[in-house]
Amino acid sequence: MIERKCKGCGAVLQDTNPDLKGFIPSLTKESKYCKRCFRMMHYNELPKIVASNKEYEHVIDEVIKKNGLIIFVVDIFAFKATFNKKMIDKLRNKNVILVANKYDVFPHSTNVENIVSWLSHECEKIFFKVDAIHIVSSKKGYYMEELTRTIDLARKERDVYFVGCANVGKSSLINALLKKNTSITDDVVSTSVIPGTTLNEIRIPFFSDNKAFIDTPGLINPSDVLNVLLPESYKKIIPDTEMKPLTYQITNGNSICLAGLASLSFQAHEKLSVVVYASNNLYIHRCKTERVDELFKTQLGKLLNPPLLSEADKMKYKVLFAHFDGKKKRDIWFSGFGFVSIKGECDIDIKVIDSTEVYYTDAIIG
Repeated sequence: MIERKCKGCGAVLQDTNPDLKGFIPSLTKESKYCKRCFRMMHYNELPKIVASNKEYEHVIDEVIKKNGLIIFVVDIFAFKATFNKKMIDKLRNKNVILVANKYDVFPHSTNVENIVSWLSHECEKIFFKVDAIHIVSSKKGYYMEELTRTIDLARKERDVYFVGCANVGKSSLINALLKKNTSITDDVVSTSVIPGTTLNEIRIPFFSDNKAFIDTPGLINPSDVLNVLLPESYKKIIPDTEMKPLTYQITNGNSICLAGLASLSFQAHEKLSVVVYASNNLYIHRCKTERVDELFKTQLGKLLNPPLLSEADKMKYKVLFAHFDGKKKRDIWFSGFGFVSIKGECDIDIKVIDSTEVYYTDAIIG
């Protein structure tokens, strides 16, 4: 019997066990999608079965052995969390196109060329060579023609593999390319805000020489805030529209709370310019530094939400220290929920969920 795979997630279709991948109540020759993908596409139901990192690493290790063009997809909103070291180490010395997805959430005035230059510098800092860098939005279809042209030039009669961390939009990007370049109008590959939606390698015939786009499961970054919180919080964390940056003039002894996900407490001799880039749905609260501990103790899950009240007691935090000399604008990136741009000399105490990460870079905007 020939194995038939779900077109949405890549799992082998089966009609024997509803608790396993690929289940469909009645398996026929016409079956295309498993029950899980069908319900995600038609009812926006969140998946209960997701791919594991062990499964993903097996798939990506097999991909690297093949002679294909690799599209390394990162989330520009969560760049430092999705520009993953483990992934980069696997992709060194391969033909790689770096694609920064979700550009639509950045302010409309953001200069694309400046972001490409910034991304190029981030690659150079770790000696990671890529053949090209593209900024795109799979949601809005921005810059799909440019990416298509680069793929056509670089492919050289090879399959094209889309790899990256979970939730960067690999499947959405493939769907967008298919819609832009074919008569297809509906999504072919399943998508969801839940990390690990794609369960196996999915081959989508596309090129006239019988080569294909190949979607792969996403590496789950354990430090991403999405892996710490319940899915009910995702709508407040993941931007679904263009971000509206919040600008603050901060003086010594002021703090900013990013809901209950993090806080920044500033010590500075002169006034600072601080800009918060986060989902418009995320509650941002400015207060005196002396009130931060009290707020996290009494308002976590309430005013400071997310996390939800039901999971507030489980949250553990760590405090990090940063010093900026003020010579140039700097960014503090949080794993999966945005970044804060700071201009001026200051010391900062950063309170953040214990299992998440914080990264420091030169400013991506301005």
